Order: sequence, then C-alpha cells, then structure tokens
Amino acid sequence: MAYANSLPPIVIKICRWFNAFCLLLTFLVGLDVFLLPKVIRNEKILAREAVYVTTRSRFTGESSTSQLDNVTLITENFYYPYNKIQGFNPTEADSVKLVTTYLFRIVKTGYVKRFGEEKELIQNAGIFGTLCFLPISFGLIAIFGVAMRHNREQLLNAAVMNLLLLPIHLWIMGYFTALFTDLDLRHW
Repeated sequence: MAYANSLPPIVIKICRWFNAFCLLLTFLVGLDVFLLPKVIRNEKILAREAVYVTTRSRFTGESSTSQLDNVTLITENFYYPYNKIQGFNPTEADSVKLVTTYLFRIVKTGYVKRFGEEKELIQNAGIFGTLCFLPISFGLIAIFGVAMRHNREQLLNAAVMNLLLLPIHLWIMGYFTALFTDLDLRHW
C-alpha cells in the first residue's frame, strides 16, 4: 500500500483534520442526543408523503405499484418518517408534537393526539431505529482515524470511509429532504 506514501503532506494533514472534525461531530451529536435537554415543538401537519414503487414483472411484462412501509410527515419545519403500520389511524390528526434535540434539531419521536390521548408514531427507519449502526460506525471510524494519525494508509482509509458516511447521515436525518421538495424550510 504505497499509494499513501506518494501523497503530498497537505492531503495527509487534511485527512487528519477531517478525522478530528468527524470525532468532534460525533461527540457533539452524542452530547446533543443524550445529555442536553429536549425541545418539544407542536407543529401543524402540512402533508403526508407516501413512497410508491412501480415494478415490472420479468415473466409477464405487467407493471405493478406498491406502497413502501414508511410515510413522511411534512410539518412547517420538519420532516418525520414514520412506519405506515400503526395501532391507530395517524391521518386523522392535523398537528403533531415533535421531540427534538437542542443543537441539531434531530427529531427523536413524534406524538399525535387522537380522541384526547397522545399516541406515539412508531419510527423504524432512522438513526434511532434500524439504522442506528450508522452513527456508531461513524464514531468508531473517527476514533480509529484519530488514533492512526501517524499511519498514512489507515488515516486515509478512515477519512474516505467517513467522507462516504457523512452524506448518508445527513440524508437519513433529513437535511437533504428540502432540496427535493418545493417547501420552503429556511425559516427554522
């Protein structure tokens, strides 16, 4: 693995700083999620967006459309993907209570009122659900990259892995969602 030895020193320095930035970001998100107080926001529901997939059978050539399990709840300031299958009908509510973090405004849970009682919207796909391995791996790779700051190959590998994981994290947390819709969410 001599490719890392041929890199200029500025690239190695950028990789060191990027791994330190990723470790700092992991520390701040962990502090935000676990230690800082939560912010409860009551939001008006603007729309619900269900994702449909159209597939074509390779045997008959017919196409069929099916709905995926997640529905995105679009409020004035947030996007909250929740599981379509709930123990109640979540489409009856016109507002939602969202529990968010203080620094990064990550939505942890959502509650809707139905007949005077609050029901939690079950969320399976997200960094607090089935995709919780992503922030854990991001943090472990950042620790590994900072620990291997003198080993050029491993430092470069950790920087590339975190560079690939960072946009995936931001997409899962909903930071890119406003780019693909016509809603204006710049007034947080």
